[in-house]
Order: sequence, then C-alpha cells, then structure tokens
Amino acid sequence: MTCIFRIYRILSYVLLSGLTAASAGGVPAFKKHDRVAFIGDSITHGGRYHADVYLFYATRFPDQPFTAYNCGISGDTAPGTTLRFEDDIVPHRPTAATIMLGMNDAAGYVFEAARPLHAKISGQANSYDSYTKAMEQLAASLNAIDCRIIFIKPSIYDQTAELDQENLNGKNDQLGQFSHYIDSLASKYKADVIDFHTPMGVINHSLQAIDPSATIVGQDRVHPGLPGHLVMAYHFLKSQNMPQYVSAIQIDAATDGKVLQLINCELNGSLTATPESVCFTATENALPFPLSQAQVKALEWVPFQNDLNRQVLAVDNLAPGDYALSIDSIMVGRYSSEELKVGINLSANSATPQYQQSLKVKALQDQQLKATSQLRTIALVRHSMVKKIKPPVPEKDHAKLTTALAKHLDKSHGRPWYGFLKQQVETFLEAAPREAEYKQQELNWMREMWLMNQPTQHTWQLNKID
Repeated sequence: MTCIFRIYRILSYVLLSGLTAASAGGVPAFKKHDRVAFIGDSITHGGRYHADVYLFYATRFPDQPFTAYNCGISGDTAPGTTLRFEDDIVPHRPTAATIMLGMNDAAGYVFEAARPLHAKISGQANSYDSYTKAMEQLAASLNAIDCRIIFIKPSIYDQTAELDQENLNGKNDQLGQFSHYIDSLASKYKADVIDFHTPMGVINHSLQAIDPSATIVGQDRVHPGLPGHLVMAYHFLKSQNMPQYVSAIQIDAATDGKVLQLINCELNGSLTATPESVCFTATENALPFPLSQAQVKALEWVPFQNDLNRQVLAVDNLAPGDYALSIDSIMVGRYSSEELKVGINLSANSATPQYQQSLKVKALQDQQLKATSQLRTIALVRHSMVKKIKPPVPEKDHAKLTTALAKHLDKSHGRPWYGFLKQQVETFLEAAPREAEYKQQELNWMREMWLMNQPTQHTWQLNKID
C-alpha cells in the first residue's frame, strides 16, 4: 500500500463516518422502476460519475431496471436551475433526484486576486444568499412533485495545488460553506446527503503532501477527469451501502467438492473436485463492473475493487502447484494453490465471459450517452441562450434563430469559453429538430442495457498444471 493510500485510508475512516448523518443507516438505494434525475452543472453535464453509478446498478442488480437522466447544464447555477425546472426536469417525472450545484454559484470573479477585500466579502455574502434561496426553492419544487431528494455536497475547487491556472483562493472555502448549508436543508426536507466535498479534499491533500502539483481534479482546478469521477461514484455507492461482492464461490477440494460459501451465486448441476482439479457450473446473479484503462488511476485513491467489485473464487486444500482456470472452455488465468486458497478476485479479468458481457452492457451505455450528449447540448443552448434572446425567436424559425444565436455568440468572442459555446450552438442547430428522436434513442439504449445484463450459466474448470 502506497503512502498516499495509507494517509487517505486513515483520514477517510475518520471523516466518512459522518457522511450520512442525514440518513442513519446510509442513503437508500434506487429501486426497480425508479426514474432518477441527476441535476447539476458542467460536472454533471459532461461528467461520468452518474453514468458509473448507473452502470454499477445495471451490472450488480440486473433484475431491478430503472431509468436515469442527466439533468446537468454547463455553467448553470442553483438560481438558473430553478428557471429550467419545469421544462428540463419535471418532464422526466422523477421519483428520485440528486442535486449537485455550487461550483458556479461560488462566482469566480468574486475571488480574483485584484478584487478589493470589501468587494470579496460582499460578493461572497451575495453568492451565499442567492445559492441558499435557490436550493430551498429547488427542494420545495421536488417535494411538491413527490420526488425523493439526494443532495450531493459539491466536488472541490482545487485552491491548493501548484498549477499554472489562476488560483481563485477562497472559492473552495465557499463551497465548504454551501456544503454545511446542505446539511440543514436536508434535515428540513427529510432528504439524504452524499458528500463529495470532504473525501475529495482528503485525497487531494494526501496527494499534495507528496507532490504539490498533484490534483484529483483537472488542471483547470474544477473538472475531474475519469479517475476523479470514479472516485465520486465510489463515494456515492458507498453512501448507499452497496454490496462488496459481485459473487463469491468457496470450495473444499479435499472433500469431493464441499461448498463452503456461496454469495450472490448458485451452482447448477454437479460439482466434481479432487486435490488437483475442480469442475462446476454456476450462475452468478451479477456481473463485474468494467473499468476502463483511463479510470485505473482512481484505484490508487479509493479501494473500489476491494470494497465494491469482488468476484471471488476460493478453493481450499488443493495440491501445491499452479492451476489453469477456464470458464466456458476459455483460458482466463493461471494461479497458484496459495492464491486460490486466499481467493482470487476476477472482477478485473477481461478474459472472462462475465467481463466480456459487462463490456457489452457498457457499450450500450456508451451509445445511450451519445444521445444524452445531444440532448444536453440542446438544453444548454435553449436555456442559456435561446430563452435570453429579445424579442423571442421561435425555434421552428431556423433562419432567424441561426442569426439570433450568432449575434448572441458574438458577445463572448475573445473569451476563453467562446470555442465551447460556438460548438454547442452548431450542435444545437443540427440536433434540435431531432430532439424527440434522441429522447427515444436514450430510452431505448437504457432498455437494451437491462436486457444485455441478464446473468447466464457458466462452466468453470480448474486443473493443475504439470
């Protein structure tokens, strides 16, 4: 275990004990047929944490299908979200919603180094007042449509890393203030709370104790990459007390294959075992969570595989030596009798048929996310640009709308975000006429995920290698 990991585990043990104070026993899991809205800003709009959570459910609970919708918009704030609530969130008829806002509410210009102290103080007070009033309104609106609320304390702004990007010192402190407010708001509405802010800060300080330029978020101090999003998903799932095991099979080879333990799995048919070979057929009730290579860095920061992704085979009393493991006649690995006695975790073994099935589920999700991306671009341009055009221009009038958006876009010319907005406008003009089609695609791909994820029977063969 690395020094970073030791520091993190010690600090997180102390801090995580209080993460679910608003809901003793943990945050209730999503249920079959739920419709979940993930509400947020750019970290939700373009991020992966919610997709990882959904993929985890699809691989771990294949008999409990539900739908999940990205309701994040880049650059949005809590007040901005209240304005789009009826058009962008209510149509999903959510039975549960997560809310992670605050990064843009802690307005960056307030913390610029050249800003006078009195202006910083008043600016932060105004930001806090605006944020708390809007979050209260959002909670009341969700409560009114009988939607269960899960508040997420916002991910960090990295104001401690030694990076080239300008440091808006104090911005993360205000996010911490927002986080404290969320506790009281959750108590008022009997909502649940998941904390990203605290554990991400713990990891960040652990990394920077060794490398001052290290960060769990991106070089812009704001947007986590795929590893950071997996860390967020890990803490989300841990807050929901998700099970550790995909499955576990433990057999005693010295007693004609006595089954010592089965977790989330059942044996089908006969089991034969000797001290030099084992053969059985089993159906596991879940699939391993498939990690991409880009996400592997996160395993240095959180024990995702141990805590949430254990697919274990353990065999006692094998003759000393090495063994070849095959599943459905596919050679998946070579393991020693000592490793097999302790138990091998196959969840990251891409050669297994189970992992390959998980990849197919993920491939379907990737298709869904393409449709979702188009829909979020439509929502971004519609709510942050089209609705601000005066006098209003109907979306059906493509020519006038194109001209009006070009004029609106010119206001940002020369600004760092101009290129991003220009791309969003171009995509909007092409995608908006097909909005209904993308909505159907999004739903269809989710349905396909919950068909592809169904467990199947596999034959396991373990043979001693001479």
